[in-house]
Amino acid sequence: MDKEQENKIYQDAIEFFGNTSQKIMVIEEMSELTKELCKELRDRGNVENIADELADVEITLAQLKMIYNIHDLVEEHKDYKLHRFAKNMAELKANKNKG
Repeated sequence: MDKEQENKIYQDAIEFFGNTSQKIMVIEEMSELTKELCKELRDRGNVENIADELADVEITLAQLKMIYNIHDLVEEHKDYKLHRFAKNMAELKANKNKG
């Protein structure tokens, strides 16, 4: 499915269910992903369930970005944080190699 089709579905869901309902859905889906990750850490989960819940989280997060109209802002923050993370990792690796 292309991005335009995805965005249409997200927008339709937001309009049909409303902002509040979709915000609650994000929270619920993140909770379900958390549950599946906890199960996997106890050797009782499986990758298929994690993938399924992760897909739900990504779908609802896309709607959340739409609700707040912050896709570009999120990308800016993500870019900044990834650069900072890469710098920190490089420093940690350099310090590890010294010791």
